[in-house]
Amino acid sequence: MTDALLVIEIPDLAGDGWHLRPWRVDDAPSLVRAWHDPAIVDGSTPPDDRSEAAARRWIEGCEERRLAAVAFDLVIAADDDTVLGEFGLSRLDRSRRAAVVGWWLHEEARGRGIGSSALTSITTWLLAPSRLDAVVAEISPDNRGSLLMAERAGYRLARAGAGERGTDVWAAITDNRPTEPSPTAR
Repeated sequence: MTDALLVIEIPDLAGDGWHLRPWRVDDAPSLVRAWHDPAIVDGSTPPDDRSEAAARRWIEGCEERRLAAVAFDLVIAADDDTVLGEFGLSRLDRSRRAAVVGWWLHEEARGRGIGSSALTSITTWLLAPSRLDAVVAEISPDNRGSLLMAERAGYRLARAGAGERGTDVWAAITDNRPTEPSPTAR
């Protein structure tokens, strides 16, 4: 994996009722709302400081984290550009050409197919030949919505209980890796 590959460009992806875009400082109230939503907090690790000022600081650091290949966070936005949720990529592993994906949706976006559609699109884009070979999601076995989203997006259970906090590890893997010729091939 080259350094250029680790600096992931912002994709131009959209679906029925949603599109991806970078976070903007004026999205801070929506991020604060997510940090206080018990359904989102249960499946993630929000910061101790969940104030609007902290949300603005986090948003202001998104581009720097993307360019440093530390993390990649995008808004799942409605057609009117309001925040429906978030897609994040972290723990980019150069040697394995892999990363961990996470997401959340505001309550009004859940159960409408938006999350599954967005996750399928971004996963397909990430697994293109010039990008990653594997995308991994750590999902609580109790989080039925995220389990269904992952399944619909082509993720498969890789290891039960093997993730942080006892989460299940789900993976989407591509066959972009170079293959070794078989010993009988000449």
